[in-house]
Amino acid sequence: MRQTVSVGPQPRIRVGRISGDLVVRPGELQRVLIESDRALETELGREGQESLMLSDCRGDLTLWLPADAALSVSWLAGDGDIQGIRLCELEEARADLAVKRLSEALILGRVAGDLRVQEVPLVRARGEIGEGQAKDVERLEMSSVSGDLVVEGGSTVLLGSVGGDLRLPAVASSLRCGRVGGDALVQGGADTKVVLGQIGGDLELLGAAQVYIGGIEGDAVLRDISGEVEIGRISGDFDCREVMGQVRVSQVMADAVLKKIHASLEMGAVDGDLSLQADFPPDSFTRLNVSGDAVLSLPAQANLTLRAVVGGSVSGAGLGQEQGETRLLSLVYGSGEAQVELRVGGDLRLQGGDHPRADEGPWRSWLWSWEDFEQEMRAFGRTMTTLGQELAREMTRLAQDLARELAGAGVESSARWSEEVLRMLEEQARRAQERAAAWERRFARFRPQGGGPRVRLRFQEHEWQMDPERLYRMLDQAQRAAAEGVAGAMEAVERALRNLGLASSTEERWRASSTSSSGSKEGTDMPPMRSATPASRTESPEPAPSAEQPGSQPAEQPPAEQPPAEQSQSDAETSPDLAAAAAVEREREREAILRMIAEGRLSPEEGDMLLEALGA
Repeated sequence: MRQTVSVGPQPRIRVGRISGDLVVRPGELQRVLIESDRALETELGREGQESLMLSDCRGDLTLWLPADAALSVSWLAGDGDIQGIRLCELEEARADLAVKRLSEALILGRVAGDLRVQEVPLVRARGEIGEGQAKDVERLEMSSVSGDLVVEGGSTVLLGSVGGDLRLPAVASSLRCGRVGGDALVQGGADTKVVLGQIGGDLELLGAAQVYIGGIEGDAVLRDISGEVEIGRISGDFDCREVMGQVRVSQVMADAVLKKIHASLEMGAVDGDLSLQADFPPDSFTRLNVSGDAVLSLPAQANLTLRAVVGGSVSGAGLGQEQGETRLLSLVYGSGEAQVELRVGGDLRLQGGDHPRADEGPWRSWLWSWEDFEQEMRAFGRTMTTLGQELAREMTRLAQDLARELAGAGVESSARWSEEVLRMLEEQARRAQERAAAWERRFARFRPQGGGPRVRLRFQEHEWQMDPERLYRMLDQAQRAAAEGVAGAMEAVERALRNLGLASSTEERWRASSTSSSGSKEGTDMPPMRSATPASRTESPEPAPSAEQPGSQPAEQPPAEQPPAEQSQSDAETSPDLAAAAAVEREREREAILRMIAEGRLSPEEGDMLLEALGA
């Protein structure tokens, strides 16, 4: 049955409940054509503008409305197909809904089925949507999508939560979303700002101006970002390339690959391996904490200062042979204007760049002093381990702002999803605190015991300064060399250290480590290095008088406490046979030291010190 009603300009047509399907098409100006199974009651009225009230429809309904009309429907049981009018408001749809070419807006409550929207300036959904597909929408606001959502050609997208996958092949201005249950694919432009609270799957983000993400449960791929990037936690791999602004990531729980990074970079924790290629521009800061191996690709004309704590080996151009078991590294490329600070649990490999020079240190070598380490790396550790907490606070603020914006747009469930995002961020902050405590525990094993003093070694006219851990490492290398067939290695190092006045502490430590290795594979805590004779002393504000200080007299040594090296020399002077045997033994020990230097077990500086102490 058909009915025709004449209306004025910009009429509002109101329908209560429709138990069937709804079809709306543009018709002639100022006329409303109604087609239904039975006649509907109609009532014209004025509420600021002319309105037409229709009674409930028990069945299907087809309307031909003026192009400037606004349609309001309370409840729709069947499918909806609406095209060519100015505005549509639908409180609840029990099935699928398709809307095309509205000149003003589509305002929705709940849609149990799928929603397809095309060529609508504004789409606002306060309730839950089944699955969504939008194309050429200038502004899209949705509280909750239980399934997948695809947005093509959107300008501004504001979402509470998406239960499935989120796909935005082209978003021009901004994307803000509290939570994505599945994967997310976002392709933006040079002016696109992306704010995401939590992503349950993988993220692929191609093109954006700024990126702020709370957490990603899967892998993350970022490309062509013209501004800054801040991410809380990435549970999978991280692949990031072509970023012009600062990059800050709290934690990557797998491997990370970063290429063509053009500004500062901070990563609180990379639990796997890292591969980094960056420009390291002047005045930039790069701070990384890597549990596995790390590969750094430097520019051809590098201009940076690199400082690192490395648990494994260090290799690269200009470093000569591979440096085994290096703990502290300090290198300068060019004038050293950019700052790069690393903690690498595995191996560190440096690629490219000019030949570096060693930063100033106690030996002008590759190593920092422990005082530098104490000051520099503690600050680095605090910065890295608090990064997750800082990002969590930033993401919390963004989530709260997003919730307020959705609530202002009439999105009813914004409080619910924002609370879930905030709980996730609070959990992230808690984990960041745990990582901070873990950093302190890891840091402790890099420090010398007993407060971290350096040992100053003096022999004849020469003086060396080093940390106790370095001395202990020489003993470990000597023990390994002896076990691998280098005759006289252990005896040579022990004799040299005894001549330097370190007999008691080194022998004690070696016995402790030998006992531990025979009982279990785990080593015991290292005893503090201490001076055994006036020939060696640790630095202190008020050093005790020794033979090195002017005006002081060396303490007389009783014969029973004569050092073994001096006793051997006295015996050798009384017997020609013993003197010949001692000469053969010294030559054997000298050859052992030289072989350990050639094999990289000892540095040249360590070898010179030991050879001089042996009198070779």
